Formats: sequence, C-alpha cells, structure tokens
Amino acid sequence: MAGIPAFFIDIHALCSRETLYYDLDMKEILFRNERISALGLGTIGFWSGANAGLEACIRRAMDCYGINVFDTAEMYGDGLCETALGRLIKDMDRSSLFLVDKILPENAIPGYFERSLDRSLERLGVDEIDLYLLHWREDAELSFVVDKMHEAMKQGKIRHWGVSNFDVNDLNDLFEAGGRDCFCNQIFCCLYERGAELDLIPFMKEHDILPMAYSSLGSGYAAHPDIRKNERIMKALKPHDVTPEAVMLRMNTELDMVSLFGTSSVNHLDDNLRKIDDEVYAKLKEIFDREYPQPPHPVPLAKI
Repeated sequence: MAGIPAFFIDIHALCSRETLYYDLDMKEILFRNERISALGLGTIGFWSGANAGLEACIRRAMDCYGINVFDTAEMYGDGLCETALGRLIKDMDRSSLFLVDKILPENAIPGYFERSLDRSLERLGVDEIDLYLLHWREDAELSFVVDKMHEAMKQGKIRHWGVSNFDVNDLNDLFEAGGRDCFCNQIFCCLYERGAELDLIPFMKEHDILPMAYSSLGSGYAAHPDIRKNERIMKALKPHDVTPEAVMLRMNTELDMVSLFGTSSVNHLDDNLRKIDDEVYAKLKEIFDREYPQPPHPVPLAKI
C-alpha cells in the first residue's frame, strides 16, 4: 500500500464538508507501478444518463476522496453506460482517471474482439482503456483472448488486461493459455459473499494479480440479507454515526483489494466514505465478522 501524495491532502482541504475518507494511508494501492485508488465507482446505474447527480458525484469522488477508478462494461445498458461515462469525463484530465471496461465472452471471438474494443473506445471518447477485462469465462477460448489482449496493448488501445469472475481453477487455466501477466481479476466479494477471502484472494496475491471487487456493498442482482435490518449491527453503529456501508468498504479495502461501489448521490458518497476511528472500527469489525462470518471452508466463487 502506497503513501498518499501531498496533493491529495491539499485537495481535501478545499472540500466544503467535514466528512473525510476513513484512512488516508489506505486510499491508494501501488500495483505494478500503477497508483490506483483503493475504491472505485461502478457505472451500471449510469445507463439512463438522466441523473444530474452523476457528474457531481464523480467530481467529488475524485477531488475530495482521490478516487480515480471508474468501472464500466459494454454490457451495461448495451453501451449506454460507457457513453454516459464518456460524456461525464469529457472535459476531465485523462491522466487522472483509471478506466476499467469489459468485453463479453460472446464478443471475445475472431471478427468481434476488435470491433467490441473499438466501439467501447468510441463510446468512452478515449484512445486507450487503462484496464480491459474479459467479463466472464463461459466458452471463451482463453489462448485467443490472451493473444488479442496482448495485441491491443501493443496497438496502444489498452494499457493492462485482465479477467472477471475467474476462480482459482479458471486462473490456472488462464496461466496455461499464456496469461500469466494478467493484471487483475474482478470478482463479487462483499460482507455477504466472503468465500474469496479464504483461497482466491490469497492465490491472486501469490501470483501478482490485483483483486478488484464489484458490488462491494451487495447487489440487487443477488439474494443477500439487508444489513440495515440487522438490529445488532445497527445498534452497534448508532453511537458512532457510522453507516454499515462505510464499515463494509473498509473491510474490503483492508484486504488490499480495489473495491467498487455505486452511487449517484453526493450525500450517499460522503456517508459511505465517512472517517472511522481505528479503535471504533476494530470493535465494529468484530461484530460484523460475528454476524456475517467467512464460510468454514472454501466455496465456489459467487458470481452475478
């Protein structure tokens, strides 16, 4: 974990609210010489493009919290989310952004790979994507995908490549297909789905693959408990004026994992990133661990 450059702290001083990120030392990950924010915003809710809060939310995430990771996919809104994100970042400093995009496995085939990548670049309005992922494995021919990713890097269309929803066995197959330089594996990992903490995340770290969690606060596309209906959790949080989401995000980032979450509300963003005293956090984490423990043994990777 890298230290935070002074300019991040100076930006904080310019923000109008008192709510600050919970731990400046955990705000950034240094991985293969890339400085990547430990938190990132997902764009699956950007498809309508009608929410005026989206641009304000992105700018506050960048200016006040140092977030530079923005995640999208050609599947989200059938390209509409890429278009919306592209419109929102049009006048921003491109070098300050770390854009993540994903190709569907049915498009990661001869005659379609280049077309999908070029369309994503066009919708985003950029010349290069920082991290390009295979969205799922399914029936994708891994050796072909690896070759096309390497080719796209040489062409300057992507800077790094990776995969999503790959379990340990999938990653071993990827290695055999020539993909040992895989930069990242994006997975579903949150308080309600902690199986990856047992084997997959340690495996990725051992093989120099960046873990990145999508739906870090849970997802409406997956069945899971409503933490706000957990009376023990909410009672423990009340004296500290801390949201459960703030604790959940800190738990994920303490795994040295980039954690993606979605919001189009500046108020929700501030609540999610509220500062938590270390001693308070330690006590809260004990309760969270007790209420939502890791599984007792490795389980198949949860996927959405």
